Amino acid sequence: MNRKRNVFIGLITCAVLITTVFFVFNQGKSNGQVVKEYFGFLNDGNFKQMYQMLDQKTVYTPTQKYFVKKHKEIYDVIDAKNIQIKVLNEKDNIIKYQISMDTIAGKIKYKNKIGIKDEKIQFNKELIFDEFSDKNKIKVTTTQPFRGYILDRNGKYLAKQGNGYSVGLVRGKLNGENDYSKIAEYLETDIETIQNKMNASWINDDSFEPIKNISEQRKDKLIQHGILKIGGVKINSISSRIYPYDKITSHLVGYVQNVNSEDLKKHKNEGYKSSSVIGKSGIEAAYERQLRGEVGARIDIVDENNNIVKTVAEREAKDGKDIRLTIDIDLQKSLYNEYQNDKSASVALNPKTGEVLALVSTPSYSSNDFVLGLSTDKWNELNNDVNQPLMSRYKQTYTPGSTMKPITAAIGLETKTIDPNKDLRAKDKWQKDSSWGNYYVTTLHAPSPNNLKNAITYSDNVYFARSALNIGKENLFNYYKNLKIGEKIPFELALNKSQYINKNQKVSDQLIADSGYGQGQILMN
Repeated sequence: MNRKRNVFIGLITCAVLITTVFFVFNQGKSNGQVVKEYFGFLNDGNFKQMYQMLDQKTVYTPTQKYFVKKHKEIYDVIDAKNIQIKVLNEKDNIIKYQISMDTIAGKIKYKNKIGIKDEKIQFNKELIFDEFSDKNKIKVTTTQPFRGYILDRNGKYLAKQGNGYSVGLVRGKLNGENDYSKIAEYLETDIETIQNKMNASWINDDSFEPIKNISEQRKDKLIQHGILKIGGVKINSISSRIYPYDKITSHLVGYVQNVNSEDLKKHKNEGYKSSSVIGKSGIEAAYERQLRGEVGARIDIVDENNNIVKTVAEREAKDGKDIRLTIDIDLQKSLYNEYQNDKSASVALNPKTGEVLALVSTPSYSSNDFVLGLSTDKWNELNNDVNQPLMSRYKQTYTPGSTMKPITAAIGLETKTIDPNKDLRAKDKWQKDSSWGNYYVTTLHAPSPNNLKNAITYSDNVYFARSALNIGKENLFNYYKNLKIGEKIPFELALNKSQYINKNQKVSDQLIADSGYGQGQILMN
């Protein structure tokens, strides 16, 4: 009897559970959940899923493709992100909510309402923006900030805004195309470039069409050589980034140029336009964000006549900051003038503070040429120059040679593997044993007695090769690590890392011996 009773109770319990589960799973989503899901898809940029959630009787477009395209255009241009929804009220299938988002013009926050029927969104244009309607559109206006200057430690300008010059043509005053060849030669361009610009449909006979931007020095030379004697040629002043010390600071300061497609893709939604400039190398690139400042932006809803219906958000532009370097331009200029015709890298440091007082690479190139626009011939000339003027030599690593000998000596003294008074017996030519084959360490000066003092004085390769083997690989490498050799140098400009060993190569006694006098695989920046 009890058994039958327990079975009956169990069946009732199961029935209740099944009924409860059925009831829960058939409740569907609440209207608030539907709204949150819809705007969640918006935050993810999943416009297709948004379209699937719409009541098709209310949507303004019969095609998903058009809906996706228009929504993507709007939310891309305002750079909408971090979209958040808060449901305020649910009543009679009407949901009141608050939406907030970060945009190119700052945070937007407003309240709105939405209708829900059978878990479908009843679309209206105010779902896109408050007070948005069929006749309105979104307009974004950006304001470019003033670029900061670059100065040396004493406040002298290394990069600033100044005057450049635009050489152009007035079609109505030209002798047809008869002088194009001569003009192209003056401007280091080709006839086809001039023809393409002058044949544009919008050019009037009295309008000035710029052909090439040039520096003041280049302008003076062109005038001196008679370019203005050609009918229709005109030179106008333009505002331009200029580098007063030009080649002296080009590798250090770098240059700016108009953005290209890669820049626009990399810096998407940062306010860059096709007419913007961006730091391409040196300090101009390293401090791009600080120098550039913050782009100003305003988001407006405008009517069909472009009249502003409502300003949704606005943020003022912030001018870029000036960057003051530790460089002393007088020292920089002195080093450049001394070595300008050599392949060289010169670095002057304050040994107490680590401040870089000068950083020079020669031969050099003109930063001003890059800003104003290089001709194809000039670019090819720089790239094909065997002296590699575009290479920043201070970034590279080099074999340190005899400058490593005092370091080897210090390691030997610290580890007590070098007796400074011991005479190793002078040798002009030495190898550890016959396993080295035909390889010998040689030196120009083998002093006697062959002790540490004389080895340093006469820069004896053999002494330090033998000492390195006595010190041993473990001691040498530990001290190289302690000296941070092989670590990245914390520096604004990219530098190649030094090394004491090529990790892909086997460490031999011969390599250790060579390291003792700064050869082997040691490379130092």
